[in-house]
Amino acid sequence: MTSAGVPAQADGTPATMGQRNRDKEITLLLEEYRTLREEIIHRVAGRMQMIGFAGIISALLVVSDRLNFDAPGFYVAVLVLIVALLWLRGINRAIQRIGHHLRQLEARINDLAAAGYGSTSPVLSWETSAQNNRMRVRGVPGYVGRLGGWYDRAGLPPAP
Repeated sequence: MTSAGVPAQADGTPATMGQRNRDKEITLLLEEYRTLREEIIHRVAGRMQMIGFAGIISALLVVSDRLNFDAPGFYVAVLVLIVALLWLRGINRAIQRIGHHLRQLEARINDLAAAGYGSTSPVLSWETSAQNNRMRVRGVPGYVGRLGGWYDRAGLPPAP
């Protein structure tokens, strides 16, 4: 703070109104970024629980009938796995949509930091570098990843 009660910048000079607004905008964007990262964590945890439950249910149904193709338990197990895979794909696509928004937030925050603080390197880069790494996957793993909704080759949010 300066003697006039105006917040000071790092170099001791009074902050301008534009600087204070930029700081507020960065703070709000960082809060949204943090909240969306937490949302991804919750969705991943839910995804793992669903995979575990579907696997246990299917295994119990198959084992109970000793893999008899005439028994309905086998077909219920297959149906449970298909529904679980479709659900998993939906969760993965939702995570990709959140990731797309996070990459946009990263770019906005990095632009504001460059304009306000003269930052030459990105302040945030996690989601962008993670997507770039996913985009490098080729061959069968890449095909399975795209089919499963783990990433979208175009880098755009998957359709709802």
